[in-house]
Amino acid sequence: MARLPIVLALLSMRLLDPGPMVAAQRDTSLARGTLRGWEEQVRLTIFDRGGSFDGRLSDRGMLQRFNERMDSEYDLDVISSSFPLTEEYAWYRRTNGARFWSGSIDEVRLIQHGDFKASVPLGGTWAADVLFNYRETLTANRALPWLGFRHTLSPNGTQVFLRGTLHAFKPDTDLELGVVLTPGRGRLTLALAALDVFSDFNFQVLEPNPSVVDTSLNYTKHPFTIRAGLDLPLGREFRTEAYALYLTPTEVVAQSQLLPGEGFTQGERYTYAGGLIEWAPSATTAMGLLATWLRATTDRTALSLGQPTDDFELTEETSRVGLYVMHRLWQGIGLEAWIARVWRNEDRVRPDPTVAPSTSYNDRTWAGRNSFIYSADRGFRGELGLDFTLRDTSGPTPVPTLTPLAHDNVRLRFDLGWHFGSRALFLVGANLDLDDGGFDGAHGRFMLTW
Repeated sequence: MARLPIVLALLSMRLLDPGPMVAAQRDTSLARGTLRGWEEQVRLTIFDRGGSFDGRLSDRGMLQRFNERMDSEYDLDVISSSFPLTEEYAWYRRTNGARFWSGSIDEVRLIQHGDFKASVPLGGTWAADVLFNYRETLTANRALPWLGFRHTLSPNGTQVFLRGTLHAFKPDTDLELGVVLTPGRGRLTLALAALDVFSDFNFQVLEPNPSVVDTSLNYTKHPFTIRAGLDLPLGREFRTEAYALYLTPTEVVAQSQLLPGEGFTQGERYTYAGGLIEWAPSATTAMGLLATWLRATTDRTALSLGQPTDDFELTEETSRVGLYVMHRLWQGIGLEAWIARVWRNEDRVRPDPTVAPSTSYNDRTWAGRNSFIYSADRGFRGELGLDFTLRDTSGPTPVPTLTPLAHDNVRLRFDLGWHFGSRALFLVGANLDLDDGGFDGAHGRFMLTW
């Protein structure tokens, strides 16, 4: 019974095998997938370290995938509440827009995510971009605005851009310089960023009073990132996406301003890569394979008056392989299904086992989101979904008080809303727990583009 969702997901994918197609509808975004949403979130994990749930200097590392408030259904709550692949694709096709999702995780708490973007022509070949990313979950607490400027260099769309974050905490400001190339009908982005660009000036030159900030940061190896993104058609029916980022080896000294020598030196390394290949035999059908990989290492050493527990090397790693299928069966009726295998490893090595033991945690998860969708070009939209996470774990949980995660969770999802062509979508929904037959939380989302 525990593996039934996998069987149902694979069966739905078999039913989605493309046969004779009806004429394409005006909203062709139903049948496309993308990894741009994943790439943006893992990039902001390192760009906005201060926006992580436990803060910039947490001993839980950069990814902070676990905390005491989580239960075994948390990852499933994120899957059921967040944007499906087709809506991700529709969002990134538009220049201007706002979107938001929210989901219940217990009797009093919601997790939420929002984006806003707008591009304004400045005359000639110049334009300004305003971006805002909001995320309040159990891994992030982020409200991050960006301001950028773009200059078009050639008629084929080649651009250069410069953008930066607008942080209230000045040492966290980031700057990124990049170029967008347009090979064929594709798009290639190459960018170099300097993170925490004003940190040394704020802490070492201005020397803030301890009443303003109790801990100073001194970079001995400054953080820079190199990233690349590619979206490229391969003939008439195939396309590929690929993304990668590398953080140069970084080292920062975090020290108490009131008691010099109390604190630690922390080395940081961060890398991710992901890609997909998609076959779209028509405007209403697509299927693809995707893979993502993310690795973060935190190497912390206590200063002379620091805590012995601040001597450790923490390695966090997440890998995923998945497949997806989208198919419009007939006018107004469609199916969207994805299934993925996810591996999460977390190893904490301590040089002195008498202080605390080294630990190694691993989990292996089958996850999926499968939806039967009715959607007119304009009007009522309804979804009936089957979402699941099936997980096996080994080793002690990274947070001792964390609810055990080695549970299988399966739910039915019901979504009702209204669709305004390709410009607006509003949905609210509720979940039915198939493990015990009870109510399993509510959620909602909207997207506006112009």
